[in-house]
Order: sequence, then C-alpha cells, then structure tokens
Amino acid sequence: MAENGKQEGETGVITKLSKAGEDAVNRLVEELGRNERVSDAVARALAAKGKVDDATRRTLGQVGVAAADEIKDLRKHLERLEKRLAALEQKPAGTSKPTSAAKPKTAAKKTTGTAKRTSSPAKGSAAKKSSGGGSTPAGG
Repeated sequence: MAENGKQEGETGVITKLSKAGEDAVNRLVEELGRNERVSDAVARALAAKGKVDDATRRTLGQVGVAAADEIKDLRKHLERLEKRLAALEQKPAGTSKPTSAAKPKTAAKKTTGTAKRTSSPAKGSAAKKSSGGGSTPAGG
C-alpha cells in the first residue's frame, strides 16, 4: 500500500511539473508572438519554405520522382482498389458456377478480339485474290 501512495505522489508531482512547463512555454510563445520582429521572421521563414517546397516538387517532377503527397494519394487509391477487388472476389466465392463461367467468357472475349484482328487481313487478301483471279480458290 505504501507503494501505491508513492506512485500517486510521483504522478501528482509529474503532473504539476508538466503543467508548469506548459504554462511557461505558452507565456514564451505569447511574448514572441507579440514581438513584431519575431512574427515577421516566422512569416518570411514560412514563405521561404513554401518556395523551397514548390521548387522541390517541380524538380522531382522533371526527374520523374513522385512527391510525398502524390505517393500518399496513390497509396489511398491503391487501398480503395484492393478493397473493391476483395469485395468482388468474395461475392462469387459462394457459388462455383458463376466464377468458373466468368473466366472463360473473359478469355474468350480476348481470344476472339485477337482472332478478329489477325483474321481480318487474311480475309481481305483472300477476297482480293478470289475477285482478281476469277476462278482461283482463296486457299490455293
């Protein structure tokens, strides 16, 4: 029990010291804020920091490196996309047919698109041969 009293007493002393320190810092900041030279210097320093930040951002852009806030935005966007993807993956997980049926359709669309592209010129050239040659078959 003596230890509890000692800990409570130490906590009280620490709290008092902390409060006194905060009060001293607040008074100092208020006094500095009233001083015109200090406030002007702080304003100039902040303006200079803004200029440096802008120049750094432009330089990073020219080099091709993303700034910290751009990376932060990209990470947020990536997290949103990951959540959407997880939600999409969870929906068809309960039923096996839509999941298996959805994949071949996607693959078929891609193959069909590729087949169309490659087969179109061949058909066109075969049509030219057959129309130009008269009786010559397209395959031969």
